[in-house]
Amino acid sequence: MKAPLLVFLASLIPASLFAQSILHEETTAPPEVAGAIEELVIEWADKFNRGDWVQIHDTWDPDEEAPYYLGEERDRWVMGKEGLHSYFNPPRALLSLMENVNIVPYRLRVRQVSDSIVIATWDNRLDLKVRTRPAINDDYRVNAVFRRKPEGWMFIHYAELAWSALTYMEHLYRKSVSPGFPGNAMPYDRTWRPADGETPMSTVHE
Repeated sequence: MKAPLLVFLASLIPASLFAQSILHEETTAPPEVAGAIEELVIEWADKFNRGDWVQIHDTWDPDEEAPYYLGEERDRWVMGKEGLHSYFNPPRALLSLMENVNIVPYRLRVRQVSDSIVIATWDNRLDLKVRTRPAINDDYRVNAVFRRKPEGWMFIHYAELAWSALTYMEHLYRKSVSPGFPGNAMPYDRTWRPADGETPMSTVHE
């Protein structure tokens, strides 16, 4: 088979199939639904990372009269079509402040509650560089609701949920422990798994 044909066939396969799945074992939605939501979440993060804000807006149901959006950086909800449009179409000067952003979603749980509605939760790891400021890192939780449309699943609700100050400080202290030091496992870390017979130090984050 010639190389150009291989490239073409590969382009027809969702990118998520080439990467490690971010679906959590607690997902209860049918595989085809969970896979579609996983692909959408990964696509959403990719568009955000590329600064393709208009395309992000296009992942929302245009027929939803009262979409809700809450970014971690906001003190109030963005509500309604006009608010959502304004949020995803910020002034060019504001966009120019963002030098680099990388969002990596993980630990995705998907639950189908009806033929047309799905609820999902996941975590995002964020690396962000704003002009004149040093790069920062953050981890936060996400809750979203999707509606099935003829063209596929679309957002109707999205909320980023920051940790409490106490939980976040505990995370930082645990994260700073030297590798290999006894008892340094972080139950809420995406790669952490308790050893056989080991009792997690905390299960509240799982």
